[in-house]
Formats: sequence, C-alpha cells, structure tokens
Amino acid sequence: MAFKLSYSFEGNSRTKPEQNLSGASKKMTKDILLQKTHEERRKRQEQRLKLQSAELLQSHIRSYIDRKHKKEEERILFDELEGSGNIQVLLSKLLFFYDPREDKARLFKLANKLVQLNEGISNRMVTDSSFCWLIKRFLVQCLKNMKDNVETMILLQCLYIFTTDANMFIYLIQKDYYGYLRKQLENGKHHLQEIILLIYKPFKFTNDSDILSNLALSEFCTHFLKPSLTHNVKSILIPYMKSQHRDFPFEKLILYLNGINHFENSYNLLYCVLDLEPDDYEPNCSSIEVLSKLSSNIHELKPPPDLTEMSDDDEEEENPETVEKRFLLSDYLKILNRCGKVKKWLNLFEKNNNNEKVLVAFTNLCHNLLLVYKDSMRKYLLLYKFGLNSTFLIKLWEYLNKNNSRQLEAKGTSLAVWRNYHTALSVFCDMFTFYTATLTDSGKNNNYSRYKTEINTISEKSDTSHTFAQNDLFEMSKLLKNVARGLIEVAFPMSRASSVPSTPEVIHLYRACLNCVHILYTLDLRKKFCPVNFWTLDKIHIPPDLARKDYLSKKISSFYGSREDEDEHIPPLSTIEQRSLAILEELPFLVSFNTRILLLRDLCRNSLGEDDYQRLHHELMHDNVIVIRRTHIYEDAFDKISQKSELDLKHKVRIQFINNVGLEEAGIDGGGIFKEFLNEVLKTAFDPNRGFFLLTADNTLYPNPNVHLIVENFTDHYYFIGRLVGKAIFENILVDLPLAEFFLGKLLVERAPAHYLKSLDPVLYRNLLYLRDYNGDISDLGLDFTTVNNDLGETRVKDLKPNGSNIPVTNENRLEYIQLLADLKLNGQLKKQCTAFRDGLNSVVPLAWLKLFSHTELQVIIGGDTEEIDVDDLREHTTYGGEFVADHPTIILFWKIVSRFTEVQKKQLLKFVTSCSRPPLLGFKELNPSFCIQSSGTENRMPTSSTCLNLLKIPIITEEGTLKTKLLAAIEQQAGFELS
Repeated sequence: MAFKLSYSFEGNSRTKPEQNLSGASKKMTKDILLQKTHEERRKRQEQRLKLQSAELLQSHIRSYIDRKHKKEEERILFDELEGSGNIQVLLSKLLFFYDPREDKARLFKLANKLVQLNEGISNRMVTDSSFCWLIKRFLVQCLKNMKDNVETMILLQCLYIFTTDANMFIYLIQKDYYGYLRKQLENGKHHLQEIILLIYKPFKFTNDSDILSNLALSEFCTHFLKPSLTHNVKSILIPYMKSQHRDFPFEKLILYLNGINHFENSYNLLYCVLDLEPDDYEPNCSSIEVLSKLSSNIHELKPPPDLTEMSDDDEEEENPETVEKRFLLSDYLKILNRCGKVKKWLNLFEKNNNNEKVLVAFTNLCHNLLLVYKDSMRKYLLLYKFGLNSTFLIKLWEYLNKNNSRQLEAKGTSLAVWRNYHTALSVFCDMFTFYTATLTDSGKNNNYSRYKTEINTISEKSDTSHTFAQNDLFEMSKLLKNVARGLIEVAFPMSRASSVPSTPEVIHLYRACLNCVHILYTLDLRKKFCPVNFWTLDKIHIPPDLARKDYLSKKISSFYGSREDEDEHIPPLSTIEQRSLAILEELPFLVSFNTRILLLRDLCRNSLGEDDYQRLHHELMHDNVIVIRRTHIYEDAFDKISQKSELDLKHKVRIQFINNVGLEEAGIDGGGIFKEFLNEVLKTAFDPNRGFFLLTADNTLYPNPNVHLIVENFTDHYYFIGRLVGKAIFENILVDLPLAEFFLGKLLVERAPAHYLKSLDPVLYRNLLYLRDYNGDISDLGLDFTTVNNDLGETRVKDLKPNGSNIPVTNENRLEYIQLLADLKLNGQLKKQCTAFRDGLNSVVPLAWLKLFSHTELQVIIGGDTEEIDVDDLREHTTYGGEFVADHPTIILFWKIVSRFTEVQKKQLLKFVTSCSRPPLLGFKELNPSFCIQSSGTENRMPTSSTCLNLLKIPIITEEGTLKTKLLAAIEQQAGFELS
C-alpha cells in the first residue's frame, strides 16, 4: 500500500493545530435545557406571587382603612345614640368598634347603664338569644378590662349580675374567666370580696350542667389550686369556699381529681383539697386515693440536709422558696394531724379492711408521708395510729403474701419500675418496726392465730406474739432477709449500667427493709421463732482487708456513695467488698458469731499496726507503767486512767503494785498482774455498795439514776469504768460482770426501745402492760402525765410532758403515756451515765466495732461463753508445772473428779482459777495465759490459785476422796487467791 507523505521545507518540523473561527457551539445538552426551563418557570411563578401578595396587601390595607372609617362612623353614631339609643344597638356597636386604648370610657358608661337597667336586661336575656350573645361578649370585655382601681367595680357588678345560668359560665370559662380572676385576686386590693364571689359563683350552677361542672373544676384547679399558694388563696379564697360547702361540689372535685393520673406540684393541690374538705365530710375510697396521688411528691417540700443544720444566724439568708415550703410543710402537719380527720380515716379503714383498694390507697398515702421525715411515724398522727394498728399490719402482710415470691425479688430489673408491692413492702417494714419497738412482750410466748377475733376488736394492741403466729414471723424473716440481701446487691451494683436510680422511694425501701430485718432478729432472740442457725445459714465471705484497713469506722453510703470522711490513703473497695462491708454494718448477724469475733480480734490487733514490726515498735514506744496502791486500788486507777489522763489504753499497760506496808511487790508484769488489776478495779467499780451501779430484780447491773446525789463528777467515773471495760474487750480478758440487758442494749444504740423496760423494772413493766390492755375507762384510775421519783428518801414529782400534772391519762393517750414513762426510765434518767460510759468504751474499742454484735453477744464478749464448760477442751489446752505431767496420778484423779462436777461446780472451779466463771468465746485455746496446774507440795496443803496467771496449785494427793473434798472446799469458799 502506498503512503502519502507530506514534507515541509519551512524549517519547522512541528505541525500547526487547526483553528475554528466560527465561535462557541450553540448546541445544548438535555439536562441544561431542562434546568433552564425550570428556572424560567420559577421566575414566572415568583412574579405571579408578588402580584398576588401585593393585591392581598392592598386589599387588607383598604379593608383596614374602610373598617377604621366605619368604626369611626359607628363610634360617632354610638355617642349620638348613647343618651336615648337602644341597648342592643349600643352593645352591638360598642363590640364592633371597641378599642381598649380609646373606648374604655364608653365601656364603663355602657356597663353602668346595664347595671341600672339590670332587671329588664336579665329578663330580655332569657327570651332573646341574640341579645344574650351580645351580653356574653360584653362580659368577656369586662373581664379583659379589669384593673385594680375604683372604676373596675362597675365591671365586677356587671359580671355578677348578668351571669345567670350554666351556659353563660361555660362560655366565660372557655374565654379564661378564672385566669383573669386569678390575676385580680393576686394584684387587686380594692375588690377582693367581689372577686371571691365571682370565683365561687359558677359552682352554684354545677348541678345544672355536667359540662360546666367538669369545666369549672378543671379551670379552678388549674388557676387557683395547682400554682403556688399565695396568701390570698390560703387565707381568703380557700376558707370562703369551705364556708360555702353546701354549694361547693367537693365530692365532684374528688371524683374529678381521681380521674387524673398525673399531677405537677401536687403538694399545693393536696393542701387545698385537705383544707376545702367540709367538717362533716365522710371520707371514702376515692378521697383516700386522691390524697395518695396528691401526696406523691410531698417529700420535695423538706429542706436539703445541709439546710436542716443551718444555724440561727443564717436564717436571714434562707431562700424564700425554701421558707415557703417549710411553712407549707408545717401547715400539712397541722391539717393531717387533726384528730377528727384521722379518726374518720381510721373508721373508714376498719369498716373496709377487707377492701384491697382501700388498703392500697391508705398504704400509698402512708408511704408518701413516710418519705418526708426520718421520724415521720411520730410526727404524723395517722402513721402513729396505723403503726399501732394490728389489723392494718395483718392486712398488709396478707397483701404481701398474695403478691409474694417473684414480685418481691428486689433485683435491679424489678426496682427499675416502682410498683404497688414495693410501696406495700416499704410501709410494712416501717410499720412493723415501729409496732415491735413499742411495748411488745406480754411475758407469754403464745402461738396465737392471726385470724382470731380478738385482733379485730383490739386495734392498738402492740404485742407481736398476739398479732402474728410463730410461723408468720418465721416466713416474714425468711422473705425480708432475702429481700434485704437483694437490696444490698442493688445498692452496690457491679457496674453503673446495671444500677438503679437512687430515688427517695428506693433509698427509703433500702433503709426500712434493713431496719425491719434487724428488728426481726432482735425479736427472734426473745421469741425463738426461727430455727437454729437460720440467720447465718448463708455463708458470707468477709475479705481480710476489711480488718487490715479500718473500713468499719467510716459509714459506707449506698447507691454509689462513698465513705464518710474518705481517706485518700485507704484503697477503694471492690463491689463484692462493699457488699460485705454493708452486711457487716447493717446486718452483722448474718455473719457467724465466731467470724465476727475473729474480725474484732483482727481489728484490735491491726489498730496497733499493720504488721508485727509496727506493733512491736508501738509497744516499745508506749511502755506504760502505772503504780497502784493495793489499799487504794480504785482511787489510784481512776487518777491514772481517768478522762484527764492522756494514757492510750490500746497499748500495753504494766502494773506495779504497792503492798500494804508501802513497798513495791516483787515481779514483772507480763500481763497477768494487769489482768488481776483489771478484775479487782472492775469488781470494786461495779460493787453496788459504791453507788455507781445498782442491781435489778434478776441480779444484773445497771447505772444508778441517782448517782448525781452521791458523786458530783460522776460522768468522769463512768467514762473511766467504760475505758476499763473497753480495755478488757481489747485485750480479750474476761470479767465476770452480769450487766443488765437494757444497759447492754444502750451501749449499742442511742435510745433503748420500750421492751427493754422488762429487764430494768419487771413490776413497772407488768403494770404498763396491764394499763395497755385495760378494757375499762382508764380515766377512772386517776393517772396523769407525771411520775414519782424517790431520790434517796426524798419524793419528787416529775412531769412526763409540759403541764403533765394537768393532763389526765385516757384511753386515747395511754400509749403516749406508756412510751413517755418507759423512755424516761430507760433513757432520760440514765442519759448522762450511759453517754459517759459509751464515750469511755469508744475511746478504746470503737462502738462501730461493737455494733457487729447484739446485746446478748456483747455480754458473751465481756463475760465469756454461756455454754456448758467443755472439760475435754479444757484438758486438751492445759499445761502442767512442777512435778506434774499429763499422766501423773494426781492429774488423772483431778480430771476424773472434774468430769463428774456439776455445771455449777465447774463454773466455781473456773472462777477460782481465772476469776471468771465462763469459758473463753472460742474455746480454751484462747485463754491467755493457758490454764496451768502446778504441784504445791505435800498432802496437808489446800489448793490455791493465781488468777493473774490462770494457775491452779494442788498438793500431791493419791486418794480421790481427799482431793475432791479439798478441791470443793477451796472453790466453794473462793479462798486461796495469792500472787505466786
């Protein structure tokens, strides 16, 4: 194929591009063409809209100008006809052209004319509907133009005269009738009485129209009862409405409110409903349900915790809103505590106690009141009465049983939505705790059935054993123990994602349930309705770190709280450790006694140092030697270890005795001499002849309530004695001190409950029980609110409450009398003594550690185990000295004799050797020094002992009869104490 070649010989080898000089291409793509078309259409549309808008605007302007001219013409015509014109014409013209800036004077003139012609106007309104319509519109203008001045009076007169039927009020209320009147009520000063009449007037016609009834109640609540309660509403409007109870539809108000499920700021509405209630009104289920709904957020009125502790100097700076809430809360107390009102509520419950709706309504109301104060049970009369009402408790327990098992599992998913059974559980726990904390024991342990008729006839018989059967109490303990464990898991969640919001309801349920479980445990100590080891059936692990670091001394807060006064040097606890700590603080009895004893030992040991080196260092740095004269053992000990002394009894204390002739006794105190010293001083301090302590009927010790008449600085002495008891506990030295049950209880709690009175004064206790269950008229007994004290032969009358000598004891206030008298005997008379003793005890062993134990366990810690003495355990942990060994004939005879001793003789032997008749808590392996038997020579000697060394010295005897005779003679006479 031939190729066409092109050659150029111009000297430029590059070809030039072709150029088109005809201009840009006129061709368009389809998309560009469509876009251009749309844009042109849009512009045409905008142009049309502009033209239309201009025409509409011009039309409105022309209309406005025409109306303005027309109104001016009508205004001129109105002025011309005002003197002699037709009222209907004048009304229609005024309503047509009325402008508040120009026509107020015309409005007032016409209103005045209408008032003058009121009879004719009223008659015409009945026959002429079009005229009536004009009057309605005119009255709306009257509402809108009300001001706080004298001229407004004529408008108020028009409103009052021409509102003649239900339809008129329906129209006006729809036009914000109550809204305008609320503004006048708050801002006005001249016409309050007329405004009150207008507010009330619609309710005169509510029987004629259900529409008006619902509308008036709705708007009345919205504008007057729900907003903040001002002085005019509380002091003028509400009292007037209540005084007109024949016309005011209170029952319809209750039904209307009962149909509403949610209220905001309902505590204001609650106050109004309570205050509006007629004196002769009989409550019903609906009214209680309304009160329970409206009181749902009454707890929001209580001030924050930091404000409750505010001093008097800071009161001027208190927030006005907080002051208002505080006063409103005090008003609630007055209204809710009216005896007549509470009596009607109680009668309603008694008549309908089988009605579950009534029970739930009262339960919800009680729950809302319980959230307000920590001591709501004693502040609100309704709670106090229900707290002592056995029928209410029984029905509540039956309701819980009916909704038992799955619903009461207090896991996170269950508490995420608050339900009726949570409310019932919370209320039951509080009520049962209060019920049981009152005078509960009748001295019997009868297994009464809860369905006996006596319970329904005695509504305030506060005896748990008569209210619940043994099996009920056991089922109650089983349920609430499981719920409490679940609540602790909820309070200390594994992660924030699984946590439950710490609402007031949840926190209250947590506290109420734990307190109730504690009460049930205390009750079980007396009633024995739970099987042995029931409370410690579940094994609970206690981490060792809880003892190494003193976490127990600082209260841990639930629901992601922190320890009080949190120490940066103490590492944070894991969730499992927090739960264990919470159980130790709140429910320590779920942990076995031996575990808690070992924990107490570890806490005492670790308080001197975290390891042996630190403890040895502290012991060397605090080597305290105290010189004590045997002739003045108590006086010298008080001088050296009293409150004025800076001696820290947690550290080792060595005693140097001075004998009767003034010489130092030989020997170095290795612990035994201090033990002897401690026993002797406490024996002297607790001697009733010394005056600091007295004996109860069962020969147990308690502080002397009249000690102030004997010793002036008695609190220093009780502080000193408390320190010594604390030292005995700290050093694990058992002392034979039979302390009264109520006194032990007061060492663990601030105020002893009334049932402890049985251990202080059994006769008074029985008398109070008789008074509680007396079926006649108590006023016939001639009692008043006073008590007679015998102060060392001088009789004094003391009032139990202000003006108590003039207040007779009646059937209604007998429980208050019982509580006040028991509180005086247990707490009032002994307050200073017990406080000083507690402070002294706390200075050595923190009370937070001792609260791990019950009062009975505390007696065991102080004085030893109450179980029978295990001779085999004693023999296994006995050492021998001198010529004696385990298989020595005399030793074999000794153990043979001891094994045949009675329990009393065994205790005498133990006291003879160790100064305490009870064995150590965890067995004789704990006895320090160990129980030791040493030979004392020939057969003609008597057995002796050295209690400071736990040493028994017996002669070498090979005849069983002789050894037994001498041994019994020594231990029964408790003779032969010496320092070897």
